[in-house]
Amino acid sequence: MNNALGLITTNYTNQNFGKLAQSRPIATIPFGGRYRLVDFPLSNMVHSGIRSVGITTAHYYRSIIDHLGAGKEWSLNRKNGGLFILPGSNYGMKRFEGKFLLRDFINNRPYLSRATEDLVIVSASNKIFNMDFNELVEHHRQSGAQITLLYKEIPDAHMKRGPFLELTQEGNLVSIERESKGHAAWFMDCFAINICDLLSLLDWYETMDYMDMTDIFMENITRMRISSYPFSGYVGTVDSPYDYMQCSLDLLKPEIRNELFNSDKKIFTKVQDAPPTKYLAGCHVSNSFISSGSIIEGTVENSLLFRNIRVEKGAVLKNCVIMQRGRIASGASLENVICDKFVSISENARLSGNRYKPLVIGKGEAL
Repeated sequence: MNNALGLITTNYTNQNFGKLAQSRPIATIPFGGRYRLVDFPLSNMVHSGIRSVGITTAHYYRSIIDHLGAGKEWSLNRKNGGLFILPGSNYGMKRFEGKFLLRDFINNRPYLSRATEDLVIVSASNKIFNMDFNELVEHHRQSGAQITLLYKEIPDAHMKRGPFLELTQEGNLVSIERESKGHAAWFMDCFAINICDLLSLLDWYETMDYMDMTDIFMENITRMRISSYPFSGYVGTVDSPYDYMQCSLDLLKPEIRNELFNSDKKIFTKVQDAPPTKYLAGCHVSNSFISSGSIIEGTVENSLLFRNIRVEKGAVLKNCVIMQRGRIASGASLENVICDKFVSISENARLSGNRYKPLVIGKGEAL
């Protein structure tokens, strides 16, 4: 992609995540057996030819630094451009729809003002999709818009959290709504904006740095040219443990898994080698996604297991997500459960949540 900069925001959370986001931002919640949520927007940018990407961090940024490093896995450890870890404010956004805190843009103005590019793609880290952003950029330039918002047309808006876009027939923005029903344009927490226009907005709203960028867009609908661009592929959102569980189980559908992990547009992540999973005599595995390094003796149904998981003889997992280096002892039974990393479940334990409120076991817990 020529003349485009990348910016990924990670400085936000909400109370619904509980133990999953106690020591990490939403962006680094493990997903899909080996990835982190931030891998998706970052890989999308790299595949689109963006060679300079900034990451605005939360105040508990250790996991972001540990995962991204110098950006080697994304080919961003380079002399020109590369990966930029940018400081976020101590208190990021806490509301569901807030992903683009103005204060973080203002504090990192030098990253934007020194860029030679004339356009920036801004993305949050809570949406899971695989896209070539060149399509968005081409539409943005041809339309002559100052801002172009990415959206997905969905039939069940009452099942999703906003924001939603109200658009004209030409795709220009009329309003941004927090709720909607029926068919709606679901904002994908991603937009393209001319850098000169972004810098102007930072000047105009400098004394109101607590605002979210989407609120600023709303205030300037009549003054700025704000367009939109539709995306037709799969989009998953992670705004709660329920969302996380649903997106994880979506990976058990071959058509979604194949789209997200397209061989032509791979999702890059930190490399961690492990031997193939070992399935011992007597185990039973059905409709599950199991990563490398695991040992399976028990029963695993409709579940997703990360690397180096031990499921002992007689243990039963149904509709579960078990993160890295978990141990499920013999006779244990788990249903609708999310286990964070390094969790140990004792013999004959019985743990269950439900479809709408999965039980979350925190990192390193032993039950």
